[in-house]
Amino acid sequence: MSRKSNGFKLYNLLFPFWMLMLLPQLWLIVLPGNFIIDSLVLLVSMFILKVENKKLWYKKHILKVYTFGMLSDIIGAAYMLLMIAGFKIGNMGDEPYLTIPALIISAAMIFVFNYFVTFKRADKKLRLQFSLIFAIITAPYTFLIPSAWLY
Repeated sequence: MSRKSNGFKLYNLLFPFWMLMLLPQLWLIVLPGNFIIDSLVLLVSMFILKVENKKLWYKKHILKVYTFGMLSDIIGAAYMLLMIAGFKIGNMGDEPYLTIPALIISAAMIFVFNYFVTFKRADKKLRLQFSLIFAIITAPYTFLIPSAWLY
């Protein structure tokens, strides 16, 4: 699926974001899927890190973790879009020199949002641990899927 725009082709701009535009019903899978993944990571992390009052901790943090995770993925995708459309660097959107920095940017944003906002009231060691866990495990690794695999 190619689309001409300003003399260059956009094959895989932002997986899964471009797919979500082409197939809006995928939002019904992506949104709850990310929520389930964030919930599992939070629940397992609470168990491993021996958090007391897990039910209250979960209720207090899950929506922020989920929202900031989605926002971080969008920020990484926006970086790729800027590089492709704004600076005309790359033409398919799945070149490693675009996707790896986007993945790192998203992971860094997940860490920053969780460390400074979501878990800011937890003690420093616990908020560092949670922030690192989420940054590493929930980073948007789907950015690394080559568009050629999809068509």
